Amino acid sequence: MATATYQVSIGWEAVPADSFMLDGSVLDGTDQLTNQYSDSLDVLTFGISTFAAPPAAVPPAVAGTDVFSSTFDAVYSDVSDVVRSVSIKRGRDDNLSTFGAGEATVVLHDPDGDYNPLNTSSPLSPNVVPGRPIRVEGTFGGTAYGVYKRFVRSIEYDPAKDAQTTTVHAQDLMLYLSRAKPPVVTNTGTITTGAAIGTVLTAIDWTEAQYRTLDTGDTINAGFSSNAANTGLALIEGFLETERGEFFISRGGTAIYRDRYDRYARTSAGTLTNVATGAVAATDLTNIRNRASVTKTGSGTATATDYISVSRYGLADGVAIDSTYINDAAQGTALAQWIVSQTANPTPPVRELRYTANVSNAMMVHALSRDLGDRITVVDTALASSADFYIEGIEHRVTNGGKLHDVAYTMTRTPAASPITFGTSRVYSVGRFGSPTGTVSPWDTANTTDDIFAF
Repeated sequence: MATATYQVSIGWEAVPADSFMLDGSVLDGTDQLTNQYSDSLDVLTFGISTFAAPPAAVPPAVAGTDVFSSTFDAVYSDVSDVVRSVSIKRGRDDNLSTFGAGEATVVLHDPDGDYNPLNTSSPLSPNVVPGRPIRVEGTFGGTAYGVYKRFVRSIEYDPAKDAQTTTVHAQDLMLYLSRAKPPVVTNTGTITTGAAIGTVLTAIDWTEAQYRTLDTGDTINAGFSSNAANTGLALIEGFLETERGEFFISRGGTAIYRDRYDRYARTSAGTLTNVATGAVAATDLTNIRNRASVTKTGSGTATATDYISVSRYGLADGVAIDSTYINDAAQGTALAQWIVSQTANPTPPVRELRYTANVSNAMMVHALSRDLGDRITVVDTALASSADFYIEGIEHRVTNGGKLHDVAYTMTRTPAASPITFGTSRVYSVGRFGSPTGTVSPWDTANTTDDIFAF
């Protein structure tokens, strides 16, 4: 049996770095923290937090030192010895939905109420508050793997004799993006998707380079603007609605944008061979959508229909997009066709493919190192699978004093076709993508080298 060593750290110290206070911190300028930290604290910079005029008993933060790259500096920061269980859930349900906030739940054995936010006698008082940094790591074979990193959302103390626990709930940057409305952004002019996402992150002060990795993506000819009415997450989802790339928070806490081409270039990061303790492969008529429409705001609408799917499953309308980020009619048509190609036929996801990381050294390393969007190979006799998949969702549960580590993936099958090139990829007359090598009607054979789709 392979067993990792787990460390859970929470920044309870009086002058926390990389912390954030819901509804208290100002996102668009000098950041005023509530006085539960210190009356004199008044500056917050994400990633490398530098605090002005800390209490005399606390040494000033060192510029360039990030709290997550070194040990926490308070006696109660490492809570590993009182952890009963750790549960982590990150990702999305399928390859067309957006990624949600990554969540972690840590249950602490707390008979003395040290982590009770109401206990003024606790040596941590008054610092048991939301917004503190939290990190979960697993060390195996001499290598430390970050499994989860970001912020405490809530703290719940249960003094009942059969419990005596404190439960710490955490979420990542998606939480703040869903709550913060960036200030007014005047029209940027022509901009790329990656630069637009970067503008939103900067607007909420998420500026540290080590915590953002952004591809370039498509060009948005119309640019974008914001009137401070939309959340940061809504703005980013608007960009991705037309670009179809991925935006998520990594297991290391980094905001990542990958354009729609990225996953098609990935190779398998590992193989799971008959290790699943459970898996659910499913298909559902309600998931089939064979007509979609895309509108360039204030202009025409492109509609795509897969008539073969209609004849088999009946007409089912899916996505209706209306966006200023559509550059022209050709892009609208191509996007509608691509969406239909993804949903017109049953493409069952694999939900809850579960395995126990402890079965071997290789599986433990695999469990600790996989992230959202990774491509893996699943060879499983019971599942009748021998194919590659993308990881859309990841769950971890560590119990029994760290001796049992269960993992579950939600996955989608890797497609046979390459990603669409808007305005270039072609379709044949019944509404499905054309073949670059087809020679028989109704295949479109003109300019065959321009069609990125191959069947």
